[in-house]
Amino acid sequence: MALRCTIAIVIAISFVACGHRDTGATTQTDPNRVLRRGLPGEPRTLDPQLADDDFSFQVLRDLYEGLTSEDDSGQIIPGVADSWTLDSTGTIYDFHLRSDARWSNGDRVTASEFVQGLRKAVDPKTASGSAALLAVIRGAHDIIAGKKSAAELGVTANGESSVQIYLEHPAPFILQILSQPIAAPLHYNKTGVQEKNAGPFNGAYVLVTRVIGSYIELASNSKYWNSSKVSIQKVRYVNVESEATELREYMAGDLDLTFSIPLPDLDRVSQKLGAEIQISPTLGTTYLALNLSKPPLKDNLALREALSIALDREKIARSIMAGVAPAYSFVAMGTTGYESPKYDWVNWSRDHQLAYARSLYSQSGYSDKNPLHLRLYFNNGESIQRLMIAVAGSWQQNLGVISELNNDEFRVFLAGRKDRSRWDVARLKWDADYDDASSFLDLFASDSIQNDPDYKNPSFNNLISQARSEALPSNRIVLLQSAERVLMSDYAIIPIYFTRARRLVKPYVGGAKLNPMNRIYTKNLFWQ
Repeated sequence: MALRCTIAIVIAISFVACGHRDTGATTQTDPNRVLRRGLPGEPRTLDPQLADDDFSFQVLRDLYEGLTSEDDSGQIIPGVADSWTLDSTGTIYDFHLRSDARWSNGDRVTASEFVQGLRKAVDPKTASGSAALLAVIRGAHDIIAGKKSAAELGVTANGESSVQIYLEHPAPFILQILSQPIAAPLHYNKTGVQEKNAGPFNGAYVLVTRVIGSYIELASNSKYWNSSKVSIQKVRYVNVESEATELREYMAGDLDLTFSIPLPDLDRVSQKLGAEIQISPTLGTTYLALNLSKPPLKDNLALREALSIALDREKIARSIMAGVAPAYSFVAMGTTGYESPKYDWVNWSRDHQLAYARSLYSQSGYSDKNPLHLRLYFNNGESIQRLMIAVAGSWQQNLGVISELNNDEFRVFLAGRKDRSRWDVARLKWDADYDDASSFLDLFASDSIQNDPDYKNPSFNNLISQARSEALPSNRIVLLQSAERVLMSDYAIIPIYFTRARRLVKPYVGGAKLNPMNRIYTKNLFWQ
């Protein structure tokens, strides 16, 4: 989620005044009716191979389509590829592209464009924060590490309509990865030069206008192969400054669908708009990254363990975060076929836990007279602010730690989190890119660009590497569980709680289902 690129901005031919209210009060068949979706953060980029933040993904899933796609329940369905086959080894996929798949400029979407897109994604020159998603493709790991050229990636085109993908080992979850923006095709113009400006697009929508800090407007793509089934003709992603602002705009009739609901307002909103609220667990974990690159947390395992035990997860989950599940592991509950190892102290009494934490704190050289000072870093947001105040409160009350709270606007935070000189503890959240434990654990391999704590343990790396090449699913699960056990025992991170999605949807918007991956494609929505 680091800030690595500039983005091409489409300049609006006409601008909408910031104070103008579009009530959406038009008929269901009116092509000018606009779906207004809240977005409490500025997308960092609209380049699908560079994107690695939630706000960018929201828009990119409308603009681009991969070989596969997802239905409104989060299940994999055909995308640009209308069918595929898998060989007997479970490692070679052959995707057959639709003959009517087109870019928004009318060009046919070809197999070579998927090859080029995937090569760009893993090329170290691209520096994609999502590149590790493709590590299961043959050669990708070495390419990302700079040991091979992108041309050696195990992806080939057979004519214009067939893409072969070769995997390191059987990995059924590759179909979900290929539905994500990182695996979008890369368009070249007729001279063979990569497009520099935004577009063309091969998804259900095209970019019409982007006004940084205000809104992004899309319109349906008439060249999209399934355009006749796209109900919503226009969508505007409204950049709101906070969850509170988003709620106010929804209540005023200026939004049809929110990204979230502020936790302090959840009870009040439930009483007034209960039928419009959607809440459901998702495959995600909110956690604290501990800076292992320098003191005071570097080379001080006892201190890191003390901080983890002293954090009052139960109180935070119950009272601060409105009933989410406290996390004593990193891989989210509900991940298919996986059960996480837990800390040994989880079942101790709270008094026993705190006594042990205080002994570790003292053992590390800290006391009431010599308290630990920590800089806590996080991005703006009412719920996040409340959470971090609670974190600091737990540590102060239970250990005597003195915390300095620092927060930044989301785009600034994306860059700031990579500057470890600025923080000791960073609040982060990880939502699974695909339903598998590796989507969580691969983050902390030494070569992962998402490894914010700067965690380096050869045993963990070796277990992750073995899991990547293990063909037998049962053996692979054991390796991943062993890797998570090493990660947790090193206390490089402190899981806080497993996430729940919560949002408001107007009753006249149909098809907005919550699913474990918490993804909504505008093409799956309709007026009702």
